[in-house]
Amino acid sequence: MIVVIADDFTGAAELSGIGLTHGLDVEIATTVNSASKADLLVIATDTRSVSESEAVFDMITVSRDLLPVKPQLIYKKVDSVLRGHVMAETLAQLAILGLAKALVVSANPGLGRTLINGHYYIHGVPIHHTHFSNDPEFPVIESEVLKRFSWLADHLTVQTHQTGLSKRIITIGEAGTEADLHAWVKRIDNQTLVCGGSGFFSAILGSLSGAKAEPSAPSSLGAYKLYVCGSAFGASVDRVRKAARAGFPVSYMPNELIHTGSLDTIALANWAIDVVNLGVQHGQVIMAINPATVASGSGLAAHLRTTMAMAVKLVMDQIQIDELIIEGGSTASATLRQISVSRLAPTQELAVGVVRSRALDREVYITVKPGSYKWPSELWSF
Repeated sequence: MIVVIADDFTGAAELSGIGLTHGLDVEIATTVNSASKADLLVIATDTRSVSESEAVFDMITVSRDLLPVKPQLIYKKVDSVLRGHVMAETLAQLAILGLAKALVVSANPGLGRTLINGHYYIHGVPIHHTHFSNDPEFPVIESEVLKRFSWLADHLTVQTHQTGLSKRIITIGEAGTEADLHAWVKRIDNQTLVCGGSGFFSAILGSLSGAKAEPSAPSSLGAYKLYVCGSAFGASVDRVRKAARAGFPVSYMPNELIHTGSLDTIALANWAIDVVNLGVQHGQVIMAINPATVASGSGLAAHLRTTMAMAVKLVMDQIQIDELIIEGGSTASATLRQISVSRLAPTQELAVGVVRSRALDREVYITVKPGSYKWPSELWSF
């Protein structure tokens, strides 16, 4: 068995999709399922959405639970641009797993995300000059990786694959091409915690299983579709506006629910009723957050995704949703907790990073998409 530990749900789904393309039997779970018979077990921890101390605690717990499983490979899935509590989690996992060092290859040249001469680029642009500088929880304001993690300077290095692994505890591997990813695969040994993005994981699976499997035939989607777009920032907002202008039913979170503090349960119930009515009338509806009503504030992102997740539960308690389609890993994790889904069987990769899964806890298909990835046309065509 290969085990992936992902720090958010979209990352977990993305790597499950890669497993499918390599012909593996895949399971996604929110905790370690030691009884799983899957070839690839993907554990979605959601540690990117909690405090650093909580993230470290969760990673210690998962790592300890994996010790008796003795997987062939443990892969730590991290954000491709290193947002989150990557370094603190990595140090904690090294201690629990009894490993000497970690290799982190997060760059994904196939998606235009490269690490060259110590600096991170998005399609050739230094990352701090891109939309990642406006991330509401982990803004990236420096392209030089060693400066971003200066607090770990004595234990961290950034290197090319030609120089191999350093004696320092954590090596961040540069990658400007797909060939660089494959070269880093050859540097892995059994004393190394392997960490990185989807590109590096695909290269590893390719070295283990060879050619990719034939893609499965497209599945027809269910009748009732609920889209959950939990971001109030960036391109997601523009897409929702465009959909609304095209006549697609959109229900925005009411103003009464936007601000942190005591929850207005009446407003929450009324919003759910509005979504249910639109779903019955049109067979599909988008739940979203209107950026015009949102101001930045401490804890706002966590409040919004929790409120959104609670509303989704109320909707699904009143109407049978066949397809739950969620944008954003933190929103997906919060929603799955609310609707009591902890295990999924991935069925199809609809596009890069966009994976449709069958929930094993209740009757619904769930598709998740990273916020910065493109929608496939069969899901979003307006």
